[in-house]
Amino acid sequence: MPASSVGFAIIPTRLSPTPTGGCWGLPCRDCLRTHLGVCTMTAQDINRDTFLSAVGPAVSGSELRPSLSTLRLIFLIVAAAAPMAAVLGVVPVAFAFGNGAGVPLTFVGVAIVLSLFAVGYTAMSREVVSAGAFYAYIARGLGAIPGLGSAFLAILAYLTFAFGVVGYFAFFAQLALHDIFGIDVHWIVTGGFAILFCAVLGYRQVDFSSRMLAILLSVEFAVLIALNVSVIWSRGLAAFPTSVFNLDAVASGAPGVAVMLAFTCFIGVESAAIYSEEAEAPTRSVGRATFGSILLIAAFYFVTTWISIGAVDGDIHTVANEQVANLYFGLSTQYIGSSVTVLMQIFLATSMLATGLAVHNIAARYIFSLGRQSCLPAVLGRVHSQHASPHVASVLVTVVTIVATIVFYLAGSDPLLGFGAVGVGLGTVGIIALQALTSLAVIAYFAKARRSHWWITILSPLLSFLGLAAAVALAVSKFDLLTGSQSAVVLTLPVGLLVAFIAGCFYATFLRRGRPEIFARLAQDFGSVT
Repeated sequence: MPASSVGFAIIPTRLSPTPTGGCWGLPCRDCLRTHLGVCTMTAQDINRDTFLSAVGPAVSGSELRPSLSTLRLIFLIVAAAAPMAAVLGVVPVAFAFGNGAGVPLTFVGVAIVLSLFAVGYTAMSREVVSAGAFYAYIARGLGAIPGLGSAFLAILAYLTFAFGVVGYFAFFAQLALHDIFGIDVHWIVTGGFAILFCAVLGYRQVDFSSRMLAILLSVEFAVLIALNVSVIWSRGLAAFPTSVFNLDAVASGAPGVAVMLAFTCFIGVESAAIYSEEAEAPTRSVGRATFGSILLIAAFYFVTTWISIGAVDGDIHTVANEQVANLYFGLSTQYIGSSVTVLMQIFLATSMLATGLAVHNIAARYIFSLGRQSCLPAVLGRVHSQHASPHVASVLVTVVTIVATIVFYLAGSDPLLGFGAVGVGLGTVGIIALQALTSLAVIAYFAKARRSHWWITILSPLLSFLGLAAAVALAVSKFDLLTGSQSAVVLTLPVGLLVAFIAGCFYATFLRRGRPEIFARLAQDFGSVT
């Protein structure tokens, strides 16, 4: 009964019938002692302790330390979604240029698509425990070559997202310092602070980052919930207009734009599996954290946008068109007071800081995973002896972010539109594309293992693929709105994501021909010979 490993986790490569019944192909300690004899363990019997007691890490010094509970995973996920930044920055645009009063139900629809994605994604998380998450899943289902292609795509997507977040924080922090404290600094100074913050915390163990994110997120939610409560207190039942449940409202205006923007507000819900090697019980906590975060984020966005529609005097589409960026600042001043509006400005910046840290950690773990498999220099696959963090990969993310920030600074780019929106927009398209590919990989993986389930591994991932593919098409076609730029150069940037994927595929082909020992190990780790 052959088995393979990704990192330190033993993963089934095929289903092997045994005299005692079906086998998941997962070796236990006794199987290894008898040279991989018959195993009768079920998926529920497999846990991290079994993995670690069965085999050591794939590369010496490459073992991440399990320290994350389900709740801490949820904090890491929700931080990447940046609820404060999403509500203050994205929602007004969806109201103004999307479908107005149809936005709340649009969030529900997007949450349903992502929940369908999470069904198959969770099933894979029980099979594959790897910091490579997306690309490890895609490789297991579609083969090592597209797997490595998706790894290159993931690194580019999350790195550009990280660049963009630096630009966003630089702008909003600069604005807050000027408006609140009367301090004028160049955006490169506030951007440098964001890079330093992520560099220091990204170098340390991830549970330390999760505690910091928990504090920042708690404050974000507290401020926005306070606004919701104040509106309800002032307007009573009028704060909950029934017009939001009218399907005609969902179809009004430009629903495609609203759908695209809603997807951007959920970026990060896929990241639980990336921390699976650092989770205390990955086969359970990854699925719980993914579904829990989708439910939490969707409920929060739905309620907040619903109350926002009831809070304005007049049609939300018209009001948002007139105010856009100042919509929620105006509502805060009207219903709570200017002091809370000041806090909003501050916490909008810290929201981007939390997102930057979360995305920095994700990018570092993708690079770490490839370094551990010798697809990138092996030094990138090292783990810090004290912090048990992928510290070398984290430093590389910091260096690349510094270089990108300096390039945009020397080019005279605007930190919000020229740097922030472009980076986050491009990263968003790449991440949604990875989600779509993962849905296909789930179907293929379980079909090859002959363990398909009509709902969990066939229909649910198929429906999510269709929804996610449509979202990618919308995002590319409306890339000017997503980035706020009409530049011909900017509008062609999504092609770079395809180039990254193809480059990864060519690199895998090169490894198969020129470095067969690395490709053989890669294919073995992925349980693939393609």
